[in-house]
Amino acid sequence: MPVKLRHLSAAAFVAFAFAATVPAVAVEFKSALDDSPIDMDPIKGEEFTDAVKKFHETGENPYNGNADEIAAGQKLYNANCQVCHKPDGSGGMGPALNDDAVVNPRANTDVGMFEIIHSGAAGAMRPFAKRGMTQDQMLKIIAFINTLKK
Repeated sequence: MPVKLRHLSAAAFVAFAFAATVPAVAVEFKSALDDSPIDMDPIKGEEFTDAVKKFHETGENPYNGNADEIAAGQKLYNANCQVCHKPDGSGGMGPALNDDAVVNPRANTDVGMFEIIHSGAAGAMRPFAKRGMTQDQMLKIIAFINTLKK
């Protein structure tokens, strides 16, 4: 039966409209610091792309293997990540990203990398979501990082 919007209260209408634009999260995203659930709501002004919606549902990065999105991810990486992880991902102040030698095994997955980029980790790694980076941009960075793996 179709929803009759004229019979919804203002609050119900807002909730209905919000649910229609924000994807349901099927993957459980957790903080790398304490395993608490991560707030996956969009940041101010962010609209979730189809890629972000798919990632929330499946945990698979749709940008992996996409040359154009990997190139965009490399630009974002160079502007935001290479100062700590070096241009080739070999590590410096931050850990190496070009191998699978990590303390947290989840960091070897796209979901784990996303959790760290989005919400931060130990040391100097602060949440990029609080710095204004969109989830779509984070997925592009992860697709680029995956090309650095030896």
